[in-house]
Amino acid sequence: MIKHILVPYDFTKFADLAFEKAVEIAQKFDSKLTLITVIGNDIDTAGMSLQRAQESHDEIERKVRTDLTTQSSKYDGLDISVEIINSPSSSDGILTFAEKNNVDMIVMGSHGRSGFKKLVLGSVASNIVTKSKYPVLIVKSTT
Repeated sequence: MIKHILVPYDFTKFADLAFEKAVEIAQKFDSKLTLITVIGNDIDTAGMSLQRAQESHDEIERKVRTDLTTQSSKYDGLDISVEIINSPSSSDGILTFAEKNNVDMIVMGSHGRSGFKKLVLGSVASNIVTKSKYPVLIVKSTT
């Protein structure tokens, strides 16, 4: 039984496709969905005071939370929560969350927002598939 599906979401078309597939699965199994975004250390804070750097981080986090909530609100009747994780490694943040929150499956896009793409899978997707102790469904574009 699939009770809890984790969907790493980075606002790309691949993440949209993965979310749609996760919704389809959740509807069939009456599963809880968690949309998760990892905020890394890639925010450029050079020349900012510590206070301004924190404000910048908080602004980004608020925007991401709003966007995730908007995305999840498109599906009435489903139990969808949103989570934001701060981690220098997207894959480590996702896997740590999965372990702490008893997920049954991870559904994610084959590529994400990283500019560098591996030959078959994006680097985050590749790391998740390699390291996860949970089933992982990789959704790719058909075009």
